[in-house]
Amino acid sequence: MNRRLRLALQTAFGVALLVLWLRTVSLPEILSHARVHSWWAVALMIVLFLITSAIRARRWLLLLRPLAPVGMVRAFAMNAAGGLLNYVMPIRTGDAARAWWLWRRHRIPAGSALATIVIDKACDLAAVAVFLAALEVVALTGAVHTPRGLAGAALLAIALLAAVLGTALAGPRIARSGLARRLLPARFASGLAGQAFAFRAGARGLWTPELAVRLAGLTVLALVIDSFNFTLLFTAVAIDVPLFKAMAAYPALLLSFAVPAGPGYLGNLEVAGSLVLGGGLGLASGVAAGAIVLYHAITAANALALGALSFFLVGGRRRARAGGPRRIAIFHCGFTYSGGGERIVIEEVLGLRRRGYEVECYAPTVDPARCYPDLIGEVRVRTFLPQLPRWFPFREAMQMAATSLLMPLYAWRFRGVDAIVGCNQPSAWIAWWAARLMDVPYVVYLNQPNRLVYPRSIDRQTGWVSNADYRLLAAVVVRATRFVAWADRRSIQEADQLLVNGNYIGDIIRKTYLRDAVDCPAGCHVAASGFPLPVESRFAGGVTMNGYPIRRPYVLLTNRHYPQKRFDLAIRAMVEVRKRHPRVQLVIPGPATSHTAVWKALVTELGLDDAVRFLGPITEDELQALYEGAAVYVYPAPEEDFGMGVIESMAKGVPVVAWSQAGPTVTVGPGTGHLAEPLDVNDYAAGINRLLDDRRENQVTGERAFEWARRFDWERHIDTMENAVLDVARAHEQIAMEAATA
Repeated sequence: MNRRLRLALQTAFGVALLVLWLRTVSLPEILSHARVHSWWAVALMIVLFLITSAIRARRWLLLLRPLAPVGMVRAFAMNAAGGLLNYVMPIRTGDAARAWWLWRRHRIPAGSALATIVIDKACDLAAVAVFLAALEVVALTGAVHTPRGLAGAALLAIALLAAVLGTALAGPRIARSGLARRLLPARFASGLAGQAFAFRAGARGLWTPELAVRLAGLTVLALVIDSFNFTLLFTAVAIDVPLFKAMAAYPALLLSFAVPAGPGYLGNLEVAGSLVLGGGLGLASGVAAGAIVLYHAITAANALALGALSFFLVGGRRRARAGGPRRIAIFHCGFTYSGGGERIVIEEVLGLRRRGYEVECYAPTVDPARCYPDLIGEVRVRTFLPQLPRWFPFREAMQMAATSLLMPLYAWRFRGVDAIVGCNQPSAWIAWWAARLMDVPYVVYLNQPNRLVYPRSIDRQTGWVSNADYRLLAAVVVRATRFVAWADRRSIQEADQLLVNGNYIGDIIRKTYLRDAVDCPAGCHVAASGFPLPVESRFAGGVTMNGYPIRRPYVLLTNRHYPQKRFDLAIRAMVEVRKRHPRVQLVIPGPATSHTAVWKALVTELGLDDAVRFLGPITEDELQALYEGAAVYVYPAPEEDFGMGVIESMAKGVPVVAWSQAGPTVTVGPGTGHLAEPLDVNDYAAGINRLLDDRRENQVTGERAFEWARRFDWERHIDTMENAVLDVARAHEQIAMEAATA
């Protein structure tokens, strides 16, 4: 039938029903009984509508996943927008739109798309039929009291379900029969056969016992929530209806949606609702009419608002970008201090932008004053959610927790990116959510396994929590370790690509997460030449920084002031160093933490007040000047995963002293410094002394360190990152195209 004529006839039918209904009850009486007495019940109804919409979108997504990598947000949007079209133009326009969107965006053939939609709707019809039939059987035993007319509603639901399944099973045979050819228009018979073939083909390709169980579970859950939601209507209008009877009435009311209806189901819902609430539940006609009008208003507002919003999230046709994928989103756990992980992300963002990519950086929390203030402005970090005021208690912990838990609500922000990079946790978890919801590929970059789940022995010995926010997060994680471990493992294992910070920590990560990973060590900026500086400029004279006089030669230590960095080992080594080089100082820049006072007390206890300089916060230029002028660089952390300070000092031609274990076994090359026996302070001090004793040997060692540092140039790191992002983006696009042509 012509669609316009059909729409006109359905509109006329709906208006006629509405007129007839209004002749049974007066409008003032309806309005008086439709007044809301409990707004909290209405608010809860809206929330539950959203929940069941998400459940049904998830159910449809299970049917779509074998066909194309559709994201949860887009499936939800297509469902809601299609529902809106069905609501305002009830000639199955929304179902046609859903099939068209699937073709336009994901190249899913119309027949396959139709199969998923029919199966999706059949699930709800089957649930209603089974639910009503089961209630009628229970009612016959006399165990419970159910609404009147339940048997008729159950029979109608079973008949409708039989019609759907019968069309699927016998449609082609019926369409080819002589009777059908004589009685049915050729177009109708052809459409009947086509829908039947599509349904059967889709069902054969999609149906498995596991999938059936999951579909049934989601369908039952949605129906139970919707039935309970319907009982809130009576709370809203202050009517006392038994919970079980109200829930039993809802599936019967659903059957009205199977009848041809006018726009907005006008008339249908009023007549059906009055019959169910009046005849089934025994409510007075005015009370039943008022309640169903309020229910109609709430459902209409929900369908219109949610559907209108969803039109913006459906997304257009996926187009291959000229030159390949260009838009990248990089997530990091937070920019609240100047650490190695933060520096890696900054260099990745700036490096990829230099190569022409559109890169946006996101984090749960940002403090530009404490995290590389000279560089962070160039990155232009965005926060996932609005930031809490600085005076808010546990601000950083709250922002990280909220960002992790509320990701499904703002995942739509990443619908236009070609790939996501999640750097460490919880960014990998956030990237996993975004990827699943928005069908975007994601790469995970790990400096280390999740330390809350897999702490090192040094973490257990010294603790790693440096402020109240992290103590709160640690306390929460301890109480939810199983969930955090599951989320951590899943977000890492399901990444399209995993990059790790060098092969030392990479081997640990591969063993921890049981998956392959690509080595992508952190980097440093290595000049073409000019380092090390002449030995005279590093062993004579002095400089003043932050008001502290520094004598040359000096030993440099750059690390966050955290207990597991074990500054105390370097400080104790200075006792032996000062015996042979009484003017040498240990220089330690960086903002103080709660642990800095412990090390300052140790300095005083050992009588090294003139030998150890805590400079406090310094600028990036001042840090580079310290690297250039150092005679020796020391790295006392005994279990460090990588140690960026090591390669940054070697990039300036400065020899290194570290322990012969963990990260420095990779970063300190042959002849570039001294690797001491683990935790042997005397051997550590001996290495420093040897590099101070012989200036010529110091210079030669620095030259070897400078050349070794080229292995860790930032451009190599960006090369690996760029290749990983391009590989996953192109593979994702290829999978989508193959699914479309299958």
